[in-house]
Amino acid sequence: MVEVDKLKKAVKGELEVLADEKGLSIVRIKNKKLLTKLAWQLKEAFDLLYCISVVDYSPDFELNYIFSNYSNSDLFIIKVNITEKDFAVDSIAGIFNSANWEEREAYDLFGIKFNGHPDLRRILLPEDWPGHPLRKDFKVDDEVRNWTGLDLKF
Repeated sequence: MVEVDKLKKAVKGELEVLADEKGLSIVRIKNKKLLTKLAWQLKEAFDLLYCISVVDYSPDFELNYIFSNYSNSDLFIIKVNITEKDFAVDSIAGIFNSANWEEREAYDLFGIKFNGHPDLRRILLPEDWPGHPLRKDFKVDDEVRNWTGLDLKF
């Protein structure tokens, strides 16, 4: 298990510890610029970025990076807050390969930009899809209805 105190020192206290129990640690980064540094630290103890989930608290958003260790089933969760004014965070696809797909999905469905991502484009929806459908402000208009067939009567 990663020592949270050691990580806190590595990022000069810019880490809020929300939980630190056997097998599960949850932290919030106060400065999103420290995400890549923290990801490099976690690379030593965790095999996989299991998931990136996004929570829309409009106008703010929260990214949850969930790391997993196969050998002992430990989980480490990093929470990163972003605002619509600065709707981007640095990519960690160069550190954890699975971040490539996860970041593309967050971009596709929420519109979050990942600086330095090797191939940031839509992954689930076509390139000409209007907007980002998992955002609270997404409106289903005639263009979306016609494209998806949501207006079909059965």
